[in-house]
Amino acid sequence: MELQGNQSYYSIAPAGIYSLLAASEKVLSVFGPFYATNHRVLRLDPPDCLGQRHSLEIPYSQLVSVEMVHRANHGALALGTAMIILGFFIMPFLPISAMLTLPIGSGFLYLGAKGKPGYFQLMTHDMPKPAEKYWQVEYNRSGSFIATVRIIIGQMPDF
Repeated sequence: MELQGNQSYYSIAPAGIYSLLAASEKVLSVFGPFYATNHRVLRLDPPDCLGQRHSLEIPYSQLVSVEMVHRANHGALALGTAMIILGFFIMPFLPISAMLTLPIGSGFLYLGAKGKPGYFQLMTHDMPKPAEKYWQVEYNRSGSFIATVRIIIGQMPDF
């Protein structure tokens, strides 16, 4: 990466991205392989074994929303299941303990099913299912990029 810029605009981005931009296009935010410009969102994958780069784009006019997708918390699901099973096994011997174990286990099941933030999904009109995986932006540390895209498309950012 190198520092690119003119008198009033600087951006840290690979030099290869600038060959893909229109003359009036500027990079507003970068996160991993994703670039938010003032015209579109670009995905520029690293070079493959032949040295060729693969790039994809979504113009803002086609971008419908940015959705947060939650992933199940498997640890909490396993703990809740174990507590419920344990509660049923100890019910004949320790009914009061079982009465505490069952609702607590149910609470862990609920939290596990509710999940934790996994990634942001960029959605367009009629996006095919196989294409969705290319437009999944990692949740961790992507807040500035996602906020930039949401503001441009008119979707209120999550704070």
